[in-house]
Amino acid sequence: MKSSLASVALCLMFFGVGCGEFGSTVPPGAFLGRIGVDDYSPTAMQKGSLQQFWWCGEGHNPNRPSQDTDTIQYASIDLSTHTMNGPVTVLGETPGAWDSDFLCNPKVIGGTFHDPLGDGQIYSYALYYVATNSPSGVANSIGVAFSNDGIKWKKYPDPVIVTSTKTNYGVGQPALYNSDQKSGIAMFYEDNNAPPWGKHVEATSTDGIHFSVVGNLTTNGLSPETTRDGWGDMAFDSVTGYWYAVFNDPWRGLSATGGVAERGQRGVELYRIPKDSLLNGTTPWQRLKSFDTNLTGNEANFIAGFLRDQYGNLNVGQYPTIQLYTSISNPKPAWNASPVDIGNSVSVSDWDIGSVTWTPDQQLLPLIRYSNATVHEVTTGWIDPKGGFSQQSVLGHLYEGPFGEATQALYGCKSGSTDYFVSNDITCGGKLLLGLQGYAYAHPVSGVAVVALYSCSTNHDHFVSNDANCEGSGAGTLVGYAVP
Repeated sequence: MKSSLASVALCLMFFGVGCGEFGSTVPPGAFLGRIGVDDYSPTAMQKGSLQQFWWCGEGHNPNRPSQDTDTIQYASIDLSTHTMNGPVTVLGETPGAWDSDFLCNPKVIGGTFHDPLGDGQIYSYALYYVATNSPSGVANSIGVAFSNDGIKWKKYPDPVIVTSTKTNYGVGQPALYNSDQKSGIAMFYEDNNAPPWGKHVEATSTDGIHFSVVGNLTTNGLSPETTRDGWGDMAFDSVTGYWYAVFNDPWRGLSATGGVAERGQRGVELYRIPKDSLLNGTTPWQRLKSFDTNLTGNEANFIAGFLRDQYGNLNVGQYPTIQLYTSISNPKPAWNASPVDIGNSVSVSDWDIGSVTWTPDQQLLPLIRYSNATVHEVTTGWIDPKGGFSQQSVLGHLYEGPFGEATQALYGCKSGSTDYFVSNDITCGGKLLLGLQGYAYAHPVSGVAVVALYSCSTNHDHFVSNDANCEGSGAGTLVGYAVP
């Protein structure tokens, strides 16, 4: 079990089924996971009616059964029969080798790999993973193992992307694409060998083992927070010609969580960019959607993986809807949880894997005002079903991502245990940032019907109104203009 917070930060899933050696069931509120142990950093592949999942999770090392440590877990779902097999441990650390510590962050790609291990065999899967031999979790490299069923793996003995540091994190979080459906692999990975942090590199190989660096991915269109806090995955849409990537939001500060350091970021951001701009940034990255506490109710949402075909394309499942699997903290905190209770809800043993989707051209989100016997809550996202809330009104609609002149971000915030409010300030004035509500217009726009949104307050809570006088509560603060 890894204990280094720095390593967690950078290394950093409905089905009631058996869960391998832990003999339990998937925790309520998760897609995949096991009760009482960490499960995170997923990779997902669909071939026909079979979906396969690999992820990082606590388990007994198959190479040293007495050791309870980081392992790669596996499960599969047959969509035609609605049955699931696993989870089962399929890969572990090798004592005394370069990957003897913190083995994690699997990414799996299909192809045809001819004799990569010198054993005369042809393999149809390659699993790239991150590990180190440093007990402190630094100097990580990327290695590879090969398989014909996704369960029994044979490791290549040396790393394929080698770290150049002994004191910093190194390299990690590989994302993969098979360009020729054979062994022509493009790998995109984080380079944290030295400042500036958060570089993402493209390297290519013709055999899945020997890689040459092509260049760094553009940061044009990405926020500085996005590049600093890393990503989870990248995949290609072969119909539209876009690369999609999902980046981590920043960590919350201690002041918002009662001094408790959360183990996992608040959310992930979905971006895309035309393939010809990936390195040169001629067209910037486009921000599409935020999957965060405001949307899901989970306090942590981080290191997400796309559902892809065996070659790294997004054109599977319910396409053009894109399916993502996020690492989450589970269960969700109650609506009236204190800052300390909220912070404590993000412990490593509560990490599971959740499921979210994004559909193109469904850009507008209803901004809904709710109330219970105590307070109001205004949100485009999750509302605690146990909180006694009832819907009062739809105040307007916000865009999922920046759209034309609608670039005014609105954030969901919380002060104390029960005071929810909406703000233009991403810091929420030092209070708890739940996440992004959506994007509004900063001012009326010619030819566009809009309604004003005002932040209002009473003597015990905040709410949002279309009325500048806050329905008799006094003058409100304009936070933007929504689409009716």
